[in-house]
Parts: sequence; C-alpha cells; structure tokens
Amino acid sequence: MSEAANGAEPELSVVLAPVARGIHLPDALASLAAQEEPPALEIIVPVDASIDGTDALRTQYPAVHFINVEGTADQGRSEDFGVAHLAIDRRRAAALAAARAPVVAITDEWARPRADWCRELLRQHEAPHAVIGGAISCARDRAINWALFFMDGGRYQNPLPEGPAIFVTDVNVSYKRAALEGSDVWREEYHETRLHDELRQRGETLWLTPRLVVGVDRGEIPLGDALRERFAWSRLYAGRRSQEVSEGMRLALAAGSPLLSLVLLFRQVCTAWQRGAHRGALLRCLPVLALMDLVWSIGEATGYATGRGTSER
Repeated sequence: MSEAANGAEPELSVVLAPVARGIHLPDALASLAAQEEPPALEIIVPVDASIDGTDALRTQYPAVHFINVEGTADQGRSEDFGVAHLAIDRRRAAALAAARAPVVAITDEWARPRADWCRELLRQHEAPHAVIGGAISCARDRAINWALFFMDGGRYQNPLPEGPAIFVTDVNVSYKRAALEGSDVWREEYHETRLHDELRQRGETLWLTPRLVVGVDRGEIPLGDALRERFAWSRLYAGRRSQEVSEGMRLALAAGSPLLSLVLLFRQVCTAWQRGAHRGALLRCLPVLALMDLVWSIGEATGYATGRGTSER
C-alpha cells in the first residue's frame, strides 16, 4: 500500500465504507494493502461506536484515516437493516467530504479489489468522465452469495460492455473531486443514484469499464439475514422514492409491486445468460434468487403503501 506521505497530497482517495459493523474490514484493508504499484493513497474509513474492532485496525494500519462520525451510532446499531443503512449513507458522506485527492473512489468492507484496481483507477481518470465505475464479481461460491451477486451486481458482471452508463455500482465507483465539489446532494447522505442523476443532468458522463474489477465477499451470510436485508433495503428505496412522486403514483407503484419479482428475475436471468460467464452458478442459485426477488417486491410494496422507508420514525 503506497500511502501519501504526511502532509503530501494523495493522488487517490479511497473511501472504505463499513456496511456490516466492521466485521469484514480486516479483509478489505488487507486487499487494499496488497495493491500492486498503487499511486499515493489516502484510505478513509468512516466509523462510529457501532463499528467493531477499530482499535486493533488503527494499530495495524496507522496510515489509514479512521474518521469518527457523530450522530450515526444508534442508527448503526439498529436491528432494522433499513435504519442501519441510513447510518452507512451518512458515514460515506462524511468520508467523501474529508477526501483530499483529485480522484475519489468508494467501495465497502465486502469488496476485494483486483490487485491493479488503484493503479487502473487513475489511468481511467485520464479520460474526462466525471464518474467511472467498473465490474463486480462474486468472491464466494455459495448459492446465497451468488443470488445476492445477481441481485446487486448482475448488471455489472463481466464481460461488461465499456461505455456511457446510467447506473454505476457504489461498490466500485470513482469520481473526479471537482465534480463532487459542484454538488450538494451527497453532503448529508450519499445516495449514488441521486448524485448520479444530478451529475448527468449537469451534462457529466458516467462511464463503465470492465478493466476495474472488484470481487464481493459477503462471507457465510445466513439466508434469514439476507432476506431481512432484501426487505429492509427495498422498503428504504421505495420510502425514499415515495417522497419524490405524487400520491397517486405512490399508490400505483404499491399496486404494481407484486409483479416486480417476476420482472426482476427475468432481467437477472437474461443478463446473466447473455453475458455467459456464470450460467452454472445462476442455475444453482435460481430458487434462492427467486425467493429474494419476491421478498424485495414485498419490501417495495410496503414502502410505497406506507410512504415510509423504515419501521422506525
């Protein structure tokens, strides 16, 4: 890991977001430490009292910037995955605000970037694109992990077509800092879709490339936890969207949500089959994937019907 010298300006800032109370941070930091010929790095890990094991990591990685974020610990400890996600979004915003390099990347504790990731990030940002994202791979061969991969990262699986994009994953995304500084929508909570929509409206380009690869390792996640997470995250998404549409549209979306699971599954299967690299894994995890899509659609229906993204006010 090539850290920026004390007081020197880094070439690349990497925001490493805890998303599972820090359980997987050691592996994520080890992956960044194993980068080959990286540029001068600034690694920022936003934490609060809900994140475990930070004292040992501060000792092991003294050059990593662990920044303490106020006011998110209670949310981070919530058993409601949607509420906990609000803390993740606020911590990521604080880390983005602290970044100093001209290029700022975001990933999380489940990520295992390929060894050339940091070096390739800077090379890619020689192009004028404001936002550059890359491909996602599944780093653990379990049916549950593959199902989560096809849900969250299926559209980013290699072979990934290179070119302009509407969506870029928050597990493997990078920004020119100048583009971030021209926006305020991320400063309280970072939502990649909201930020990316604003940047596109300003005429900025979002770009995807297969050369930036990040593996995702969710560990031995139990099916029950994965389903609870799917419900909570989809409800949070629908609750946020409910604030941006009319009452009639919100109710129409709630009524149409039962069909969503079929639409999602069709898209996921078609994308994986067309890309061709993981057809066997898709067939193995298909029953689990269908169940997760069903739970996701129930979560969206709940969010639209209630107009609220979480069970807690």
